Amino acid sequence: MAQRASRASARRGNHLRRASELRTAERKAVRRAAREATRARAREARWAREARAAHRGATTPRRATRHIIRRTHVVRSVVTRHAVVKRGHQVVRVANGMTAVIAYAKSQVGRRYVSGGEGRGGFDCSGLTKRAYAQAGVRLPHSSRAQAARARVISRSKARPGDLVVGSGHVGIYMGRGMMIDAGNHRTGVVYRKLYSGLRVARF
Repeated sequence: MAQRASRASARRGNHLRRASELRTAERKAVRRAAREATRARAREARWAREARAAHRGATTPRRATRHIIRRTHVVRSVVTRHAVVKRGHQVVRVANGMTAVIAYAKSQVGRRYVSGGEGRGGFDCSGLTKRAYAQAGVRLPHSSRAQAARARVISRSKARPGDLVVGSGHVGIYMGRGMMIDAGNHRTGVVYRKLYSGLRVARF
């Protein structure tokens, strides 16, 4: 009896240690994501200052510095680190590429999952992507199906950080190297993890 009680106590101790290690790792991941978001915001501010200084000191017409990339139904005009995306009659300005989207998503890792949530108390999957893309001036509906319908699917080999991850009734944000950030469910909350089977990558 004493031996069984001792073994049970040891198992409980091991479980508690593992749980403590997991909590510590999660806290470290959240702090790391917050530091990365802070650095990203600092880079964005520096780029904005550089862009303003370049515009003030430019002696050539602004249009001469634009590179126009034309695709079917999409026109992107790139000025330094700023782009204007036209889709039909909708015009949105994407500043600094997808940097703001990525930084926002990283800063939300660890937040809880809330059905219908888009910020205050937590997020659901499309609420997170809606708020993240809003940081770059892209307005999206609070619906995974409607967001997926606005994007075009691309191969994973062509995926870039900031692309939309699309699944059955689910969306997330691609972070590069096969990883994404998404508001998975009540158990995971907002999490940084690998793309799992059945997900596609799409681009606005």
